[in-house]
Amino acid sequence: MNVLNVCDGEAWDITAYQALNTALQFVRLKHNAAVLCPKGSRLYAECQKQKITALPLTLGAKFGFFKPGGFDVVHFYNPAGITPLFFRKARASSRVFITQIKLGSQKNFSRLAALEPYVDNYVAACNSVQEDLVRAGVDQRKIFMVPPGINIGRWESAMLIKPAMFQKRPYRVGTVSMDRTLKEQQLFLMMAREVLEALPDTNFMIVGLKDERIRAFARALGISHKVDILWDRNDVPEIMAMMHIYAKTARREGMSLSLIEAQASGVACVLPRLRGLSDFTVHDRNGLLVEPDNVASCAQAVIRLVNNPEMCHNFAKMAFGYVNNNMSIPVVANLLLRLYDDALQK
Repeated sequence: MNVLNVCDGEAWDITAYQALNTALQFVRLKHNAAVLCPKGSRLYAECQKQKITALPLTLGAKFGFFKPGGFDVVHFYNPAGITPLFFRKARASSRVFITQIKLGSQKNFSRLAALEPYVDNYVAACNSVQEDLVRAGVDQRKIFMVPPGINIGRWESAMLIKPAMFQKRPYRVGTVSMDRTLKEQQLFLMMAREVLEALPDTNFMIVGLKDERIRAFARALGISHKVDILWDRNDVPEIMAMMHIYAKTARREGMSLSLIEAQASGVACVLPRLRGLSDFTVHDRNGLLVEPDNVASCAQAVIRLVNNPEMCHNFAKMAFGYVNNNMSIPVVANLLLRLYDDALQK
């Protein structure tokens, strides 16, 4: 089978990650796969590094001046700047899929629904996306739910050491955030201060966006000596291995790759009850859901986990089991290949 993954975003995010890693898995399974993306993006560079055929997505291509022939399936990932003409040309010779991972405005989902004449199937990454596609008028029979995938092997080593770690004190609570508004990081630090008032031995860690204002805010709260600020890192699996609890302090709806990575690492997770973000977490089963933008609610959940190592371990096992069985790249790629086969047979 010949598959072309199309990703028009410049960012290296959960969308680009899916486009790259599903293509890699297709190649491992002896299919032909290529990725069409902006030439200056990290995705393009990663494709070259991994020896996946990378095709440059130019401005002209976005507007339809491109012939995506020679592919059985053309799969668009979160298309935002691609015109209907491109979809029409792709549909002339290939089966067309759209994976939507990100949530957005009703206008954005209406635009996706308008493409339905050129789309064989829509793939929703979570229930919230599926609901928004249906609300926009997409035929339910064309929508399939396939969760985002993760290279589980990179995170399994962290999971293996967690049973012993949950018995050790002091606990380390961490988060990963690239929020340029710094609201997420500030909320995490405010939560850390409340936890430290009850459990002064607890340690904290922030990974992600490099901004000295984060360190300054920790100093202003009087807790900088209890917080490691590591900026953006390439060794996130090793970082996750150091955490007992992952506290996601997002304030906006949407999925998070770092949350999935934490679950795959066997880290007990605390996260806000937000669409997309909490779609794969059952409260008191594989994590704790708290009220969004609520410092006290998040702090209470963290304190509860620190005081209950067995609960921490059980949540971690359940979260890892779900990710391993439903969100590993081989599982996700096989689901997509089945959908491609069905579409081609029709």
